[in-house]
Amino acid sequence: MDNVQRTILSQYASSPTICTLIDAWNQCIDPTASIDSFYDLVWNVQTAQGHGLDVWGRIVGISRVLTITEDLFWGFGEAGNTSAAPFGQGPFYNGSVSTANYALADDAFRTLIYAKAMANITDGSVLSLNAILMTLFAGRGNAWVADGGDMTMTYSFDFQLTPVEISIVEASGVLPRPAGVSVAYRMEVS
Repeated sequence: MDNVQRTILSQYASSPTICTLIDAWNQCIDPTASIDSFYDLVWNVQTAQGHGLDVWGRIVGISRVLTITEDLFWGFGEAGNTSAAPFGQGPFYNGSVSTANYALADDAFRTLIYAKAMANITDGSVLSLNAILMTLFAGRGNAWVADGGDMTMTYSFDFQLTPVEISIVEASGVLPRPAGVSVAYRMEVS
């Protein structure tokens, strides 16, 4: 506490024992360091770590742990090429999918929190959806939304998505879709 001497009643202000006890107690429980570390580790999204990011994840409605589908199955165009492999390169779907849980590192989770926060306040326009894609995949390559004009839209990527990124795109709920609009995903790897 700042100026602790001003808080001592005048009748006790000249007592060296009481003043020494209060000064020692004030130094032991000085909240300045705790407030600064709380601000840096929890409150400020840009510098939050560990538990602080988990709190922000609960606030925006996203989990650090993603369920990742490990296998690609042979499929046709309706499956989209983020979850299906072309002829001769994937097994037939047998009714069960093997999955794994993956906990995101702090920096990746922070980016996902930013994207989910943007998705929570988006108006669903192509411009705002492209802004979310630029946040999620900054430095990876081109990612964009194409409006099909017939109540369909396609999230397109010109780079290979990792299994974690495929899980973010398809299952995390970060990429929004306007009500009544059908969504497809496409990778165009050159």
